[in-house]
Amino acid sequence: MGVLKEYHRHGVGRGLFEAAKASALKSGYSFIQVKTVQMGKYEEYDRTNQFYISMGFKEFEVFPTLWDEWNPCQIYVMALR
Repeated sequence: MGVLKEYHRHGVGRGLFEAAKASALKSGYSFIQVKTVQMGKYEEYDRTNQFYISMGFKEFEVFPTLWDEWNPCQIYVMALR
């Protein structure tokens, strides 16, 4: 899931996340995770990383070659309870 650039900083991503979080809680999940490109690789993805961190996600693990060596996969997690 993603938000088009022209809708960044308008609450769209926060709204989508809050809806996903509510759905996960209702379904009985204890954790939620997201994946993106590791911080420091591309400015565009650094903003994505900062968004996840601002939402309360914590860095969990990086898989350097999950996608490919130019796009190391950063996993963030959040406890829901």
